[in-house]
Amino acid sequence: MEFRAIRTLPRDDSVPSDLLAFQQRFATEKSCLAFLRRWRYPQGFVCPRCGSTTAWWIATRRVHECQGCRRQTSLTAGTVFHGTRKPLRTWFVAMFLFVSSKRGISALELSRQARISQPTAWTWLHKLRVAMEDRDQLPLEGLVEVDEAYIGGIEEGCGGRSRRKKALVAAAVELPKEPFGLGRVRLAQLDDASAVSLGDFVDSQVRKHAVVKTDGWCGYRDLESAGYRHVAVSMSRRAEPAHELFPGVHRVFSLLRRVLLGTYQGAVNRRHLQKYLGEFEFRFNRRRSASRGLLFQRLLSAAVVDRAIQYHELTQGTEKGWPVNRW
Repeated sequence: MEFRAIRTLPRDDSVPSDLLAFQQRFATEKSCLAFLRRWRYPQGFVCPRCGSTTAWWIATRRVHECQGCRRQTSLTAGTVFHGTRKPLRTWFVAMFLFVSSKRGISALELSRQARISQPTAWTWLHKLRVAMEDRDQLPLEGLVEVDEAYIGGIEEGCGGRSRRKKALVAAAVELPKEPFGLGRVRLAQLDDASAVSLGDFVDSQVRKHAVVKTDGWCGYRDLESAGYRHVAVSMSRRAEPAHELFPGVHRVFSLLRRVLLGTYQGAVNRRHLQKYLGEFEFRFNRRRSASRGLLFQRLLSAAVVDRAIQYHELTQGTEKGWPVNRW
């Protein structure tokens, strides 16, 4: 699993942290357009065809017209807002609700608060989740707990690490030197619990020479040779329960299940599970952030630098269109 870095843009302290002040700050479409222009072109507009930095801004069409080659470039082209017919004010409110909710927000709740249809809310949320996957990621370091668990409803007839419908999720959690609290977390959906899958997950998320603590599963046997200081704890030889031997990852898995059941009522399709895992990471790793306005800017910076996923890509191969939410 690879994460691409995004641009580091200067923060704007004028973005409020509460919803009422946020709506007042972006009360007009003009204010939203001006803010988006600053974030899309922090160094000024550059024509993608000829490289000219001189252009006219046509506000009625939301385009820059290059003075040299006369090419017109839409402000929202190639962003999360590409092709939208909704006002940017509605988008900004939806994004603020998305980052300000500690346990996430469902499509139904977003449709009520932003006054948009539920299919539109569902599509917007997935576009924002995909945008967050392109954020900058620094590898975990220090003492890191790694474990895997199955996410899904009750399934009878299977045991051990074999499942038909449930999804296998791996987690890596930093354990700080202090006796309480957790550091950063990384989550990924895996096809299986083999040494190749688990080794690739650890290699992509944990810095070399870090101390990696796992259980005695054979899928972690190659970590030592891969350059990590591997501490394997055999569960069958210990009297303590798993949640005491591995408090970090078990706490993360518990919180993840609460979010999926409480916020989304368990209606998460396996096909889109990785997007929800990325959203959970984003919230968990920024749980101590005191500024919701800063988180809004963090999300906006990701939303303007990459091609947005389209509706047909989200629903391709499904039978009922947008509500693809059965495991």
